[in-house]
Amino acid sequence: MSNSQRLSSEQRARLDRLGEQGVLSREQVAAVLDELDRERGAAWGSRTAVWEVLGYIGGALVLGGAVLLVGMYWENLAVPARVALLVAATLALVGAGLVMAGGPRALRAFGGEAEPSARSRIVSALVALASCTAALAVASGVDVLESLAASVTGLLVASLGYVVVGGLPVLLVAVGFSVGVVAAAVAEWFDSSSPAHTTGLVALGTVWTALAVLGVVRHRRPVLGAGVLIALAGAQYAVGLNQSWVGYGLTLLIGLLCFGGYLVERAVVLLALGVLAVTVAVPEAVWDWTGGALGGPVVVLLVGVVFLAASALGLRLRRRAPASDQR
Repeated sequence: MSNSQRLSSEQRARLDRLGEQGVLSREQVAAVLDELDRERGAAWGSRTAVWEVLGYIGGALVLGGAVLLVGMYWENLAVPARVALLVAATLALVGAGLVMAGGPRALRAFGGEAEPSARSRIVSALVALASCTAALAVASGVDVLESLAASVTGLLVASLGYVVVGGLPVLLVAVGFSVGVVAAAVAEWFDSSSPAHTTGLVALGTVWTALAVLGVVRHRRPVLGAGVLIALAGAQYAVGLNQSWVGYGLTLLIGLLCFGGYLVERAVVLLALGVLAVTVAVPEAVWDWTGGALGGPVVVLLVGVVFLAASALGLRLRRRAPASDQR
């Protein structure tokens, strides 16, 4: 039987006595107590949400305050002072995360949670912010390869945080820093017109997509969408180069792969990104093939037709999906 905390011990005894006297059945007594417990859980849930939001606000204020402080006194601060401030902010965020988690030992429990708790989400957000301040500290303290060093630092801290905490915020920050690593490395060692930008981003998107498909990361569908978006960004970078056919060709290929992946994964994000990719690639291809001879209104009309065709395809694929997978 439930031990509802909304009733005093005397009230619970009276309710049990009604059950023993036959006024209420045992099932009815249990139903009353369960309903009271459910109301208590909802009340605590709303209170937890308030504390969770306060945790997010506090972490954001720490990061914003550190950036604002460094920005205001940037010219007057020596390099060691700049780095020290950002390192202090990083340690403060990590320390707040440890306190919020209940100590280092309590962090181990987060990895085994079937559903992330409010506490694990806050800790994940704090670690994500700490990876940003750590990256800023490195960028402030080095004179060469600043962007690359900062992105690598942020990626390492965020990746370590995800291994320990396993939350979505820190994972998304790790994805962002991985893009920064590729972009900084390519910009450092290749010309802006080099296809290395496209190759690097498409390869990175493929890696994240593979990690999601193989189940290496817990948050499969957000990472799946992020991987496809990174690959699409790399493909579109090639459109501005001399060989634009590589760009829209890759974009169209990614879109078709998204449609094929949707048949297997039933992730709406794949369907949406597939529609986006096809809608972008087809007008680009037609414009390139005709040498820009088609006017703006014709291109707009073509985009509309592609949208309708993609929508029809998407609805057909959705109808084939089981109801439980249509999300």
